[in-house]
Order: sequence, then structure tokens, then C-alpha cells
Amino acid sequence: MKHFFSQIETQSVPSVSELNLKIKNVLEPNFRKIWVKGEVSNLRQQASGHIYFSLKDSASQIPCVFFNRYANDIKFQLKEGSEILVYGDISIYEPYGRYQITVKLVELSGQGDLYKDYEKLKSKLKDEGLFAKEKKKKIPLILNKIALITSPTGAAIQDFIRILKRRNFCSTIDLFPVKVQGKFAKDDIIKAIEYINQNPNYDCLILTRGGGSIEDLWTFNEEAVARAIFNCEIPSISGIGHEVDTVLTDLVADYRAETPSGAAEYISSNYLNLKERLVNNTNRFKILRIDQLENRYSQISTIQRLLSLNNPQNFIDKMMIQIDLNEQKLSQNLSKLIKSKTAFLNSKSNQLYSFHPQHKIIALQSQLSYWAKQINRNALNSLKYKQSYYNQIEKRLNNTSIQSNLKRGYVILKNKSNSIIHDLVSAGKEDTIKACFIDGELLLKKKKEEIRNKYKKKN
Repeated sequence: MKHFFSQIETQSVPSVSELNLKIKNVLEPNFRKIWVKGEVSNLRQQASGHIYFSLKDSASQIPCVFFNRYANDIKFQLKEGSEILVYGDISIYEPYGRYQITVKLVELSGQGDLYKDYEKLKSKLKDEGLFAKEKKKKIPLILNKIALITSPTGAAIQDFIRILKRRNFCSTIDLFPVKVQGKFAKDDIIKAIEYINQNPNYDCLILTRGGGSIEDLWTFNEEAVARAIFNCEIPSISGIGHEVDTVLTDLVADYRAETPSGAAEYISSNYLNLKERLVNNTNRFKILRIDQLENRYSQISTIQRLLSLNNPQNFIDKMMIQIDLNEQKLSQNLSKLIKSKTAFLNSKSNQLYSFHPQHKIIALQSQLSYWAKQINRNALNSLKYKQSYYNQIEKRLNNTSIQSNLKRGYVILKNKSNSIIHDLVSAGKEDTIKACFIDGELLLKKKKEEIRNKYKKKN
């Protein structure tokens, strides 16, 4: 063991802070925007407005921190033992190496049924394609006429208008006052959307409302409202509640603003960007026109100088000088041409002399004499070759002739009709046989009995 630990490099071993940081980088990105259900315990509220508590069940607990920027929006009093639903992110408090929930939203446990209904309807609309990116319409950069659907008395419209005024946003905004909470809010919003959809003069539809509990915002989770937004042919923007609130109209709309103020900032940012581009293009156009005018002025000045130089007398004097130069060049070119033609004529005369008939006759006679000698030589060689060939043929014929065979001792047997006897059977049928030698013939007679016996044995 001592040998093993001696091998470890101390620089490669992380410190406690480094280890906590690594755990933080792994844990926090994978546990964001989660809901957890449990019972409140160890509740402690600081003077700063931050609330610290533990969320527990029968087997486990987890620390929670509820910062005042989120806790100020809660609509009820947190108490020990309360059954609640919390929404937030898992975070690591590095000094203690402890993980906790950074709470952004708290609902009473009885409101969990609404959340279940929300998740069920959300899944249904998603499966039908109402949230698909490819079905979302592009928000125009230039909005000449906007339809705003919101409560005329809420804080949302005040924040919306305040931001547009501060940014000097210039556009026509028609307010469609509706109820944003309560029994009849759904019908009011749907009627407004349908009316706007029937008036194609609007460039954009904006639906806004301030923050609240899940019950307060439930109108914007109604299936009919979500479908009305989806079926609207006019590009739509939904800015409902606070940053942590996400309702179905946010998901169905063509653009989701986190808050009503965010919706105002989005459309005014496009306006300001276009305005800035217009100002920049106007300045560039002015600079371009100034450059063009300066170029034109420079061209006019140049033309004026050229006109002052190109008066008729200057032109005449220039032409006179040009005539003298052309005359001199013409004389030089004529002299060169005469020399060139003379040299060409001499060259052609020499060529013509070389092609005189007498020269050609002499050349042909010499060639004829050469070919005559060549023909005689070839004829003699051919004659010698043929003579040698014929001698060889004659020798071969003599070697294969009958006389040559008779000289070597062969004898030819013939019958009475002077036909050659080729085999023993034919010879057995003859009484007399003529034997032909090289120097004469001899008549032979057979003894019949001997011939008969031999013939039988042969058969």
C-alpha cells in the first residue's frame, strides 16, 4: 500500500472545491425546470425576503431556497407541514457541498390536479402537431397594424405600452379588451381571435396577461383557446405571466415572449433594428450621392480642360504634323517594299532556272541509266536463282523416277497386258510374268503346283 500511494502525483488530485465544482457542472445542467411534491419542514424566512425550508416525504428530504424575487409572487402563506408542489432547478451550494432546489414557483398540493390536466392536454396537442416548428409563421419585421388582446385594466398593458413609448415604437395598435381570468374569459378571447382572423389588415396578433397562480392563468391553458391561436392565419405572439410560467398559448403561438414586457421588447427590437438599418442606409446613400456628385464634378472639370486644349487650330496643327509623319512613313515603307519585291523576284528567278527542262532531262537520264543497270543486275540474279532451283528439282525428279529405282536393283513385274502386278494374289493368277530390269526384260513361267500350294498357305 505504501508503494501504491507513493505513485500518486499530488497535483492530479482535485481539491474539495474543484470536486464540488465538477459535481455542480454535471448535476445542474441535467436537473433544470423540474416539479417536486412534498411537505414543508424547517421553514425559515429571512429579513431579506428569502425563504429556506426542506421538502420531505416519509423517507427523504431535500433542502430548498426560495429567493425573494420569486417568493414575492406567492399567493398564499407557506406553513410547516403544508403539502406543496415546487418548480425550480437543482443547484449545488459549493461551500457546504450540498445540493438543493432553487425554487421558482410554489403551488398548493390540491392544485396538482390542474397540473396533471395541463400535462395531459399538452401531450395531446403536441402529438397533433400544434407545437411543431415547421407550422409556425414568421413574425413580420415591419408591423404597421397590431391587434392586442389583453385586459384593459391590468398591469400587462401598462408595461407593454410603457416599453413601446420608451423605444419610440411607431405602429397602429388596436386594443381588444377581454377578460383574462374567470368563467367568461375563454369565450371573450376566442371571439377576439376569430374577429381578428377575419380582418387581414392586421400584421400580428399579440395575446398578453400578467403573472398569477396556475388557476389565474388557466384560461390560457384551455384547449379551445389554444386551437383558436393555432388556426389563426395571422402571425401570433403570446406573452403570459412571468418567466417561469409556460401556458399552452405560449407553445401554440408563432412566437413565445416570456412576459408582456418581453413581447413589447421583441416587436420594438425588430422596429429599432429596422430603424437603425434605415438610418444607416440613409447615411450610406447620402455618402454615395456625395461621392457620385464629386466624381461628376471632377469629370466636368476634366472635360472643360480637354475642351480648352482641343480648339480647332490645335487640331489642325496636330493633323498637319501627323500628315508629315505619315508621308515620311509612307516613303520608308515604299522603299522597303521595293527592296523586298526585288529580293523576291531574284529568288523566283533562281528557282525558275533550277527548274529548266535541260536540268530535268539530265537528272532523268542519270536516273534512267541507274535503273537500267539495276534491272540487268536483278535479271541476272533472278536467272541464277531460277537455274539453281531447276537443277534441284531435276535432281529430285531423277531420284524419284522408275529408272533410278531400277538402277538400285529393283524389278518391275508385269502381266501379259503389260500392267504392273502390285500384289501376290494378282501374281498367282498369271502363268507367265514379265520381269523388267534396267537393261532389259525377262519372261518368267510358274510351276502350277508350287504356286497353288503357296497360294493356299497364304490364304
